[in-house]
Amino acid sequence: MLGYLASPLALLFLIYIVSRGALLDYAIIGGLLSVVAENGLISLTDFAFLRMELHLQDLLVTTEIGPQEYILGLVLSNLVFSLPGIILYVFLSIFEGILNVISLAEILGISLILLISTSGLGFLIASYLPHVRYSWGIASILPVLFIAIPPLFYPYSMLKGWEVYVLSLIPTTSAAILAQGAAGLGEEDLLFLIPLFIETIIFYLLSIKKSRWTQL
Repeated sequence: MLGYLASPLALLFLIYIVSRGALLDYAIIGGLLSVVAENGLISLTDFAFLRMELHLQDLLVTTEIGPQEYILGLVLSNLVFSLPGIILYVFLSIFEGILNVISLAEILGISLILLISTSGLGFLIASYLPHVRYSWGIASILPVLFIAIPPLFYPYSMLKGWEVYVLSLIPTTSAAILAQGAAGLGEEDLLFLIPLFIETIIFYLLSIKKSRWTQL
């Protein structure tokens, strides 16, 4: 669990030093989302390991358990691994006076949707990998695309309009915009709920319908 906290905490410290505290609030909100997103994305290594090394999926396909139940179970397990990071960042956000009860509930709801979308994407990718070693390389690239580039740790208002729309193809962008709005760090634009829900539904349905749910 501590491993999942290393990257967000390092980014939080770096942003605090570079911005001299000016972007600390953004880093805390972004850190909360990044813990959830990173857990969902990196879990593809767990999916691949369970499928190809432990052959857990081979056992499950012979039962009445389908990919939907399997993915929901893995999402819940990812939620457990995310809890220490979520608790830490919730504590920091309350300590800094960034969130109240309502905005906290909004951001936790956004985080749950983000966890479903990133876990679905992770499962879909892992189901097509020919060897578990490929999961390590992909798991190191996805956090850069989904966490470092989108406006998780900086104001989304720094981006140009077309840049926001392009990055909205990534669910972490919409989640970050909504979270910054809920925390009062930017204009609250609920229209970004649309791409977030659409992307989550697409990733989840693809993980159920298009993933390889067969014995190796």
